Amino acid sequence: MARGPTTDEQELPAYPIRAYQLIPDPNQPDVVALAIETDQGHSLFLATREILQDLGKDLLERAAKMPVKPGRS
Repeated sequence: MARGPTTDEQELPAYPIRAYQLIPDPNQPDVVALAIETDQGHSLFLATREILQDLGKDLLERAAKMPVKPGRS
């Protein structure tokens, strides 16, 4: 679940994720860059260990609730 300050609800554009990459920084071993690629370009986010753990847990929980497409397992 997302944590941190909340703001008024906004409608934001949504783009399908085409690829992602985790990029470690040898000068900052306590953070990692999460690069996400869409048709509109790349976005880069810095994340701590705790954020990555929470994000991974939330993604797995959400994926488990989604239907499996036919032909995939």
